[in-house]
Amino acid sequence: MPAIRSSFPGSPPFPGFRLAVGGQRRKVGKSALVADIIAAFPNRNWTAVKITPYAESGCPVNGQSCTCAPNDHPFAIREETNRDPGTDTSRFLAAGASRALWLETKEHRLIDALPALAAELAHAKYVIIESDALMKFWKPSLFLMVLDPANPDFKSSARANLPLADAFVVRSPFAASAAIEANAADVAKKPHFLQIIGSPLPMELRQFLSGSIS
Repeated sequence: MPAIRSSFPGSPPFPGFRLAVGGQRRKVGKSALVADIIAAFPNRNWTAVKITPYAESGCPVNGQSCTCAPNDHPFAIREETNRDPGTDTSRFLAAGASRALWLETKEHRLIDALPALAAELAHAKYVIIESDALMKFWKPSLFLMVLDPANPDFKSSARANLPLADAFVVRSPFAASAAIEANAADVAKKPHFLQIIGSPLPMELRQFLSGSIS
């Protein structure tokens, strides 16, 4: 297995187009954007990945009932098979992804999972990954960040990723922003596209992605 780089930037040790989607906080619509992109480019046979870098159950392998030590069971990778809406990964399949994977890790243990994830993605030509934490280790082909200028909640890890973003998808009008005022320059100098959650993928964003994905 090729070595995993431990600091940004580092190219993932597998070929193909790699699109990463991050966001300023939870519930900002990252999964919705992933599903929209998959549906907008249905002929790419996407492999979609959702990364949860902190298992709420404590153990990503066996759940709350497990009494494993901190260094045991650091991660789990599960493949989604259900296309009925209910989970984010099932939404990815319903949108048209050929495969959908959920990688769940213990806190600060994502790096341990990267060789196994790279093996899963070794033959995928088009990969879309929902994750902010991944940016510490792998440099994707394209990195989109989802922002909501009307919401003041902004994770410190997301602020660190702002300079790495190639473009931004905003969930409320950028001009009305007070919440991201300190980061306005980082956002304004790069492409940013307004897409209210639940609305279609903007044509301008589709064209931007088409130029990169092609």
